[in-house]
Amino acid sequence: MNVLRDRIARRAAALLAAGAEPDIHHAIKNAAFTLGFSRGAPIPNESEVRKHLQGMAQESLGDAEYRDRVQGTMALAAEMMDLLERGFSGLTLLAGRGARGHFDGGAEIHIRLYAHAELSDIAQLLVDVGFEEPSFETIETKHGRANRVRTSMDGVTLVVVRCLPEWWSDHEHDLVTGRPAATRTLKSLRHDDPGA
Repeated sequence: MNVLRDRIARRAAALLAAGAEPDIHHAIKNAAFTLGFSRGAPIPNESEVRKHLQGMAQESLGDAEYRDRVQGTMALAAEMMDLLERGFSGLTLLAGRGARGHFDGGAEIHIRLYAHAELSDIAQLLVDVGFEEPSFETIETKHGRANRVRTSMDGVTLVVVRCLPEWWSDHEHDLVTGRPAATRTLKSLRHDDPGA
């Protein structure tokens, strides 16, 4: 890795860990600025920053507590997936970094719900189980527009993307870029949990 790029990534991770920046994009921009790099500096991507965040989290928490946190977040993801599948007679996927058990730099659970469901009903279900009032977003995907609900509880952000059931055939790919993506079904999450 480029040394300058790594310095920016490390500094951005430190800013995020300290709560000095709201997201990775702003942390990278501020890190490059505070380190005195010009516009042509080699800018790290989110993955590079998150690797530093993971190392910081493991160092500060210790290996056992870090693993416990990851397992707790995965258990919450499985619980929400089960709730959504039962509530809307659909299928769910845990997608992105969370599917690999990477929740560093702010735990975010990204769930795709493949069902014909009203966004307001999804939001109400989440509020009923204790999540904060959600916000609504629209994203452009390879299949067309998709709506998502973003909410949080106890420092964990949950994002539920409502997908049409016919999109399932392409479920192993990123909705926006179309590139292969890490995904986990509810069944595979339960298989990893002997207590399930």
